[in-house]
Amino acid sequence: MFYPFEMERYLETLLGERDSLLQEMEEQALKETIPVVTPTVGNFLNLLVDMSKAQAILEIGTAIGYSTIWLARAAEKTEGHVTTIDMNKDRLARAQGYFQRADLQNCITALEGDARKIIPKLDSTFDFVFIDAAKGEYLDYLNLIYPLIAPGGVLVVDNVLFRGWVVPESTYAPKYDRMVGGLRQFLQELCQNPDFSTTVLPFGDGVSVSRRVGVGLDQDEHR
Repeated sequence: MFYPFEMERYLETLLGERDSLLQEMEEQALKETIPVVTPTVGNFLNLLVDMSKAQAILEIGTAIGYSTIWLARAAEKTEGHVTTIDMNKDRLARAQGYFQRADLQNCITALEGDARKIIPKLDSTFDFVFIDAAKGEYLDYLNLIYPLIAPGGVLVVDNVLFRGWVVPESTYAPKYDRMVGGLRQFLQELCQNPDFSTTVLPFGDGVSVSRRVGVGLDQDEHR
């Protein structure tokens, strides 16, 4: 967290009490250090899907399905469907258990494998995409998913400020150089892409929100 922890806790109190299933998942993620979105980000995703009336939703990075449930609960209202991808077989199996307990299994399709190999095989477009996976691969995901985002579609990416280290002149261990550099390049390319209208919000661990406003660029032109 690159801003006071107390602020995040305060924002969580404004959400009100979350149901027992979400609380259980939050506790398990904390106990096992499983990376999941904060409750404020989960609520934000739910709100965005609902507001945008998104129906075809893609998530890259399932973990145990915490953010997936936030997305799918909104998808129920929009009569939409969530496709989520993760390469961790054990976590994906746990996620599917949570989906069943949430009675959301009918509006979620879970795909196991490397998203960089699965995305090119997808034959549909999406009007909402959420990325929360390996940070060093964000630029790869952007290039791969670009042709599949429908005009007017929304792209949300988590952890784009990564503990505040993406901000120039931040201090961090040298082992994070590649990741931080990759996130900076990702944000630069995303924010300068004329086919997207983008803003970056400094809550959670940094969240970028983009809307595809252009329709005339193909993937080769984008690169």
